[in-house]
Amino acid sequence: MLHHVHMSTRTSPTVKRRRIAAELRRLRARTGMSAEEAGRQVGLSKSAISRIENAESTPQVATVAALMRLYGVAESDIEQISDVARQARTRGWWQRWNDVLPGWFDTYVGLESEASHISEYEPQLVPGLLQTADYARAVIRAEHPDETPEGIERRVELRLQRQQQRLEHPPKLWVVLDEAVLHRIVGSRDVMRNQLKRLADVAVQPGNDLQVLSFEAGEHGSMGSAFFILRFPDVGDTPCVYLETRAGSLYLEEIDEVEQYTTLFDHLRATAVGVRRSEEMISEAINRL
Repeated sequence: MLHHVHMSTRTSPTVKRRRIAAELRRLRARTGMSAEEAGRQVGLSKSAISRIENAESTPQVATVAALMRLYGVAESDIEQISDVARQARTRGWWQRWNDVLPGWFDTYVGLESEASHISEYEPQLVPGLLQTADYARAVIRAEHPDETPEGIERRVELRLQRQQQRLEHPPKLWVVLDEAVLHRIVGSRDVMRNQLKRLADVAVQPGNDLQVLSFEAGEHGSMGSAFFILRFPDVGDTPCVYLETRAGSLYLEEIDEVEQYTTLFDHLRATAVGVRRSEEMISEAINRL
């Protein structure tokens, strides 16, 4: 039986492509057919089937329908998933920035744009969604020393556009920041003061929880590496964990992997100081500048 889910009002082609991939993987596994066999029946290579099932490529609507017929799915259910497949073939707003958007980050922005809950641990920097333009510019310059001034501005624009989109459909945001983030001067003292004021504003907005992991907390899990847990409004879209490195990104989507990171995040939340004390620490950091 297909998962009947209400369509989210947000339409991120990336999330829809993930939904199709998961559905087709599940249906093929149920029939016991190999990827090679399924491909042969609909005129696709084994690798084309794998790319579709791993959400690496967006299948034609007709291909999705043909595979579902092959797997013995009822026509009414095929129609429902064909709608999702059509949405998967639309362009995301972020694709206007393809000149400065690496393929692996394109996927993240597509997932972020439809997430209903974002939990994030950040040991080094203010998260991209909460950065001021000046702070973002300083970080981007440091990360891309060979980029032209125009290229830097394009990247800053994309970051601001992500924030703008978030205002239209605000996800619940729970951020644990290492105390180092409050002390590291990025850009200049002025830039940093404005950035911390932005953090102070965000911290008191409904739907946001901001906690500081103080130096006194000592050693803890995930030291030195940021991670994000993204959850989606539709039950058919499983949560995922996003890890970013200089070379690219890693998505963890298996239930046990997501659970491991959820437990780790729970430990970090419990180790961090409370929301009210965190607000005080941000104010103290502003006063020091």
